[in-house]
Amino acid sequence: MNTTFKIQQIWQYLGVQDDEILIIRHYNKSDDKDEFLIAEVTQDGLKITTAPTMPELRADRPFQIIQQRDSSGKFIIPSVTQLINDKVSDY
Repeated sequence: MNTTFKIQQIWQYLGVQDDEILIIRHYNKSDDKDEFLIAEVTQDGLKITTAPTMPELRADRPFQIIQQRDSSGKFIIPSVTQLINDKVSDY
């Protein structure tokens, strides 16, 4: 599944607001390291950038962060189905 599409689905499922930032930590196989995907709304729509480390956050800018590991311990971009299943299993 396309990364941008997955992030758009997560954005909608979590109800992230246009003034918020969504940060998703994931493992980049090609670079063999963790990185952070930062999604935010701009005039052109949802913009996704990549950072090698956790970005510095401003106190006046709300954010949501997702960190989920797969069975091998690597950070992944979860699907909305995974988020729903995890929420159900946590209760």
